[in-house]
Amino acid sequence: MRTVATSNTALGSFTDERDVLLGVRPRLLLRGETPRLQVVGNIEVDAVNYTRGTQDNVVLPRGDLLARVAVVERAFFLEGAARAAQTSINPFGARFGITNVDNTATTTEYRLSPYVEMEPTHGLHVRARSDNSETNANGVAVDARVGRSYFARHTASIEQDPRPFGWRLEGESNRTRFQNESTRLNADVARALVNYAPIDTLSFGLRGGTERNNFFPSEFSGPVYGGQLAWRPTERTALDLYGEHRFFGTAWHLNFSHRSPFIAWTLGYSRDIDTTPEALFDLPATDNVAALLDSILTTRFPNPVDRAKQVQDLINSRGLPSSIPSTLQIIEARLSRTNTVSATVAFLGVRSSLAASVYRSEIRDLLDSGSLAADDPTTNNRRVGASLAYALRLSPTVTGSLIVDYSRIDTLEPATVSGHSKQGAVRGELGMRIGPKSSLRFGAEYRKLASTLVPSGNEALASVELAHTF
Repeated sequence: MRTVATSNTALGSFTDERDVLLGVRPRLLLRGETPRLQVVGNIEVDAVNYTRGTQDNVVLPRGDLLARVAVVERAFFLEGAARAAQTSINPFGARFGITNVDNTATTTEYRLSPYVEMEPTHGLHVRARSDNSETNANGVAVDARVGRSYFARHTASIEQDPRPFGWRLEGESNRTRFQNESTRLNADVARALVNYAPIDTLSFGLRGGTERNNFFPSEFSGPVYGGQLAWRPTERTALDLYGEHRFFGTAWHLNFSHRSPFIAWTLGYSRDIDTTPEALFDLPATDNVAALLDSILTTRFPNPVDRAKQVQDLINSRGLPSSIPSTLQIIEARLSRTNTVSATVAFLGVRSSLAASVYRSEIRDLLDSGSLAADDPTTNNRRVGASLAYALRLSPTVTGSLIVDYSRIDTLEPATVSGHSKQGAVRGELGMRIGPKSSLRFGAEYRKLASTLVPSGNEALASVELAHTF
């Protein structure tokens, strides 16, 4: 249960609206595994009541649910998933907060993925997968075309591990469709890869193939070529990198991760094309802090069910959030060239804990004409930001925490309107354990929005929350 007193529930508008909010936020964590079935879930519903009526009362779902079943052992699998999250309708307006929801869109994604994974002989892998997702976006000003959208990715490959030489043949087909848009966005590519592994922990090679893309009224086809590298110096460290020539220029994907008993961090860089439903499909789990803590505890708690419980106990006892802000998702009917760099880190000390993230992301319209070439600021912009959450255990029953985040978004060509928005927030919390499974938390927060495209403003709030774990 939560009570919040705020100076402004209408941040980003021309008026300041004071209010007192009453809320209930039940949360359910699921984790279960059998030899044939795995279920992982984190489901949360935030019900908020505005006692002075400055905003409409809302119920906001958030979380991820994944179920995987082995239909045929070590051969055929079926995976289903659902996700709900909140993001901003206008990326230049106020970001989603616990009091301000008039610029908020709730996205829900449902996915069904049958797939085949076999190893007919040692080192030879056969894989085929069909991911099919539907995304719904709900909000006052959500573009009707993106209110419901569809994305499908179909892949197939056969691969021989490098010993020291290896190879892979693969094909990929992506399909995107927006509501009320008769045209599908189709992207198909076929590749052949060769790899060489001079040592067990390192492999690299070349790739080549062809692609065909139908983005009405434009079509692109031509050769694809480049190279890739994979490095696994230890079981705690992984680097995957590839770059290749595509019809829009050079595409890059880099993912690096490292974990130790006390720290985990990740680094990602990508340059590619995507759409809104594809970007939401490729998002990692919403609990980015929980994921890093899970990585830190992998060695100490090999069983994933036990480890999930330990992660949640750490978050509750140390006052850390389960997630911190990351790059903002653009909820528009779009086809974009994207360029994204991000890094996250978590540290787990004896008394103190820290989680931080930084990101930089650009999108631009890919097409020069057609309904998806809007030249609009919402689909042609650069976003940068950083977040930090620090928690300190002051005594066996008391914790203090500080959460800081900052973001800036600037318009880019070919947008017909230029401008920017900057916003930041500082939040302090003091948590007290008042029972074996109960805690009381007091918080204060200040938010500020400075923009040339929407009304600027600020908000100050104080909150008290009672939490109980069953």
